[in-house]
Amino acid sequence: MADSPSPTVLTDAEAPPIENLRIRFYGVQGSGSVFPALAEREAVQELSDYRLLRSVFDDLARHADEDGRLTCTLEEVLGGRPDKGTLLRYREAHRARDVRIYGGWTTSVHIETADGQDLVFDCGSGFRLCALALQKKWAGLTDRHLHLFGSHSHADHTEGFDQAAVCFDPRNTLHIYGNAQFLRALDSGLGIFSRHVAEDIRGLRTPIFYALMPTRFEATELRDAQTELTASTPYGRVHDISEPIEIGDTRVTPFEVYHSAPCFAYKVEHRGKVFVFCTDHELRRGDDPDDPRQQTSEAAEQRLRMHAQGAEVLYRDGQYLRAEYDGMKGIGTSAAVPRLDWGHSCIEDVEAMAVACGIRHTYIGHHDPNRPWTERNWIDEGLDRNNGSREPQVALSQAEMVIDL
Repeated sequence: MADSPSPTVLTDAEAPPIENLRIRFYGVQGSGSVFPALAEREAVQELSDYRLLRSVFDDLARHADEDGRLTCTLEEVLGGRPDKGTLLRYREAHRARDVRIYGGWTTSVHIETADGQDLVFDCGSGFRLCALALQKKWAGLTDRHLHLFGSHSHADHTEGFDQAAVCFDPRNTLHIYGNAQFLRALDSGLGIFSRHVAEDIRGLRTPIFYALMPTRFEATELRDAQTELTASTPYGRVHDISEPIEIGDTRVTPFEVYHSAPCFAYKVEHRGKVFVFCTDHELRRGDDPDDPRQQTSEAAEQRLRMHAQGAEVLYRDGQYLRAEYDGMKGIGTSAAVPRLDWGHSCIEDVEAMAVACGIRHTYIGHHDPNRPWTERNWIDEGLDRNNGSREPQVALSQAEMVIDL
């Protein structure tokens, strides 16, 4: 692993060709979409403005004499007449690029592969942005395919599906993989697989249903054949999770993690590069080691560690600090309450796992909706200090971050 290149976080609109995998975080929020409050937006703006002004005045100082008086014209400072184009170029040269933006859309991660495949993991509200980008990317194609992998059925991982632009184009085929609950969560209100919605459900949560969605939807139920072999499925296809899913040159391996609903994580391999997507997994911190829930959680943690060992990139749920999980302090202005069995892990445990498994870059996601930007930034600063010069780098995931492998 030491000789493999580090992932690059892209900032340019014009991205280079994909070497192996390009990963984009469209949604990293947990437990419901949020829009930052005015105070949070002002805090971000204040930090951004401060860093911009500091850079501008550092630049002005280079044009000043020993008494601090400017020795040049305004046009010489700006590089041209102070029109819109010149001012925007000057701002671009000095704007702060390290202000962290965590966003408010729920989980959705897009992967583009070097051989032209598109994979998406979860369809939270971030999937709507992802779908718009896919429609733009596919503009000249008549036969378009998306492989969508679901972790579990909860609303914050499915809420973006019914309004996603890719669901309303007859040229599109969506190959959808997930456990029975995930597929049922999509089908029960929309009928995209069964072509049926019960009258007392249709229109209950959305006006959209299958008759209004011309895209072709194909379902594959993922299950553990050792425990679910005899169960029937209404979805047509069944895939045993002990076998990886091959999509072109990419191999996707589902495996079970610990959550309040049946939940999958996924290991993605492409030409020797490894990305692991693990949202909504709890390393349970109960007092009784003989509790079956504790044992199931610890077994799932070991399974995750096995799949993530030496990976280039891990995206993992880390919603709480340990003190918040134990109920010793609240999140933001919320009251302190124990979060045992809420289905999410502690940030400290994710960091420890990243170091123990030699994962090059770990991005902690599923941010708590009650945590303001200032707290997220404070946690990120702490993680950055812990990183130092060690190779396992750990940070909070940011909205629309792009990573090239």
